[in-house]
Amino acid sequence: MSNSKEAATSDPKFIPASLILVAPRVNSGGVGDYAQELISAAIPSFSCFREIRTGGPGDAGILDLVRYRAQLAEVIDKAASDGPVVVHFELSAASLAPFWLLAGCPRHVIITATVHDPPWAVWWPFRFKSVATRKWLHHGIHLPLRPVSKQFERLALRGTALFALTDVGARALREAFPACTAVAARHFIPSRAALKPAFDRPLAVGLYGHAAKGKGFERLVELRAALPPEVDVIVAGRGTEKLSHVPGVTILGAVEGAEEDAFFESVRAILLPYDKTSRFYGKMLPASGVVSRAFAYGTPVLGFDSGTLGEASKVGGLIAVPNSVQALADAASMVITDQAELERLESEIGELQKEHSVRQAVLPFVSFWRDAVDALPPGREPLP
Repeated sequence: MSNSKEAATSDPKFIPASLILVAPRVNSGGVGDYAQELISAAIPSFSCFREIRTGGPGDAGILDLVRYRAQLAEVIDKAASDGPVVVHFELSAASLAPFWLLAGCPRHVIITATVHDPPWAVWWPFRFKSVATRKWLHHGIHLPLRPVSKQFERLALRGTALFALTDVGARALREAFPACTAVAARHFIPSRAALKPAFDRPLAVGLYGHAAKGKGFERLVELRAALPPEVDVIVAGRGTEKLSHVPGVTILGAVEGAEEDAFFESVRAILLPYDKTSRFYGKMLPASGVVSRAFAYGTPVLGFDSGTLGEASKVGGLIAVPNSVQALADAASMVITDQAELERLESEIGELQKEHSVRQAVLPFVSFWRDAVDALPPGREPLP
């Protein structure tokens, strides 16, 4: 896909270069959706924009990678004929294709990437389509090769500028990838419909997001038992329709548009019983897209004090508790019945909506890209 636009070179915000995005397709997962909104805010700063969209989690085979690589090489060649090129990748633990395209990307372009699951870029570099559906094969390959895959990631990303969406994530990237530049950015809060105040909504809590391991959906039975019976539990997100039925829990499945608005207006808070620590692979430090979506609707969040949520709780709108379902249920019961506390959290969220809009969140990216292009010698491409 190509989207070119004229821009006045006298505009200090203009970057005289082409921007190429490599990311999972929209609606294939949170990373693809994130990339769509963020890059839309960056496009006006460039003279030309093109993109390569890949399959989402567990949806890349070797033949797919060959096809994607040919597409990327063609797009880069066309863009390079017009001047400098910035190629930006969206990397996550489950989305394999962007990582392998970065690993083979020509080094005569400026290469940057957002790492959604620090401290590693992809975690399971051999989780091809044929492997993703076989748990024993997936772990049988990646566990013994863990030391090798870490070194391979360092080699593949050497010299790449890596963006993390939290401070703790950026620090982890600096340790994991000492040969890379790590930049701390922020996850944006998208614009969504204004809903009624949280205290005026039904007495309910929600769990939201893609139904993947580590997102807390596996703790629904325990959570339902720990909450008072008068508090409803409502679950929504891609893949949640496949979850086992839990008495006292309403499962909606994927929600978009007006259905998403209605879901958030049906709960007073979102709960995140996340624990992204594996005794085999280590601790993952993702910035929560669910938190950003909840904040977009003015909805407070409560979650475990692990990963990046502890950092987020210091900024506002979010309460972090010890990694205990009972502690989370107790805190949620108190918060959703306390009008003053809900109003305090909503006020904090209102400030964050202003500070973390898409336009604000894209600034560290655009600033880095502008400096990288400006640093190129006249008439020269980036050095290998």
